[in-house]
Amino acid sequence: MAPPCPTRTRRRQPDGEAATAASTALSNRLELGTHMSADTRYAIVGTGNIGSALARLFARAGVEVRIANTRGPRSISELAASLGSAVRAVTLTEALTSDVIFMAIPFAAVEEFGNALPDWNGKIVVDTTNAHYAPNSGDILKGRLSSQYAAEVLPGAQIVKAFNQLPAQTLAAEVPSGQGKRVVFVSSNSREASSQIAQLTGTLGLSAVELGRVDEGGRLIQVPDALVLRNFTEQPLT
Repeated sequence: MAPPCPTRTRRRQPDGEAATAASTALSNRLELGTHMSADTRYAIVGTGNIGSALARLFARAGVEVRIANTRGPRSISELAASLGSAVRAVTLTEALTSDVIFMAIPFAAVEEFGNALPDWNGKIVVDTTNAHYAPNSGDILKGRLSSQYAAEVLPGAQIVKAFNQLPAQTLAAEVPSGQGKRVVFVSSNSREASSQIAQLTGTLGLSAVELGRVDEGGRLIQVPDALVLRNFTEQPLT
């Protein structure tokens, strides 16, 4: 994926300082609070397999979403037209004005994606990436979980890990009638952000299971851990 904008130099923080900064930004966001409403603006950045699967989920549910990549709206026009009026192809700049942004890009592009805004305060970023499959991911992460790394390079964002545990084709496929709702696992260090994405997941016709903090239950959806590639459905209790 090409850089979303010219690379901006960012001072590298020592691990402890970066963790403190991320924690402070999160605390500030929790004090301010955010609320889903009918006016909440959603965007998907990335039009590969996962980005396209997410767009299909939004279209099926009739929830408006913007979709963007680094090549511009014309490169997405065919996909958007095939999905109907709920999915609108926009520029990357317009997509980044949204309240909730699905980061559906290769893990190797996450740092450059973080340079697209000077800070990410006020944004919920849903991290759908899987670092395990990226070359040299171990050298990049240095023992951190991928969502911890994302929190460092997207300063101020509330990071939610979700929609990464299933192949795109499975994620987008409809569950046959009477067989329940497909489960999507959700994890965030912000309980409010986790709750908001869980609510959206339900609106998209899926069943959200919240796992708590990224460094606790959220570890289970970091590839190759226990809940990855588990295609669960939730059955109604009778």
